[in-house]
Amino acid sequence: MAHEITPFFAYGTLKRGEEREKLWPARPLTVVTAFTQGRLYELGEYPGLVHGEDRIQGELWIFKHRDAANVLKALDEIEGYPRLYGREELPCETFDGQEISATTYLYADPDKLTDERRILPDENGVVVWKRQSIW
Repeated sequence: MAHEITPFFAYGTLKRGEEREKLWPARPLTVVTAFTQGRLYELGEYPGLVHGEDRIQGELWIFKHRDAANVLKALDEIEGYPRLYGREELPCETFDGQEISATTYLYADPDKLTDERRILPDENGVVVWKRQSIW
């Protein structure tokens, strides 16, 4: 079954309830809360993820493999790939401990990021982006 699905990890404006949720070009099989490792930064209207050790909460949007090319094409445009964001496969973990490798978008210019814009973990050690989470 793993080869019949294609997961994408969303941590910002593409999550449920956020501004760009409706821009997904296909209907997912499911959407589940999940975590990956990194550091998250507030970039104004949206967040930027870079490699790091924080526990980042987001969502796994799981699509039929046949929809993957259309989803990838749409997300590349939304995320400004490759200028603004690069894309990588990152290990993710669901609440029940299932490990899934998923495509996600990482900020392409981490050297421009400052500590003032970093979103810090909450009291549970989890970083969650919500619109204007630090402003």
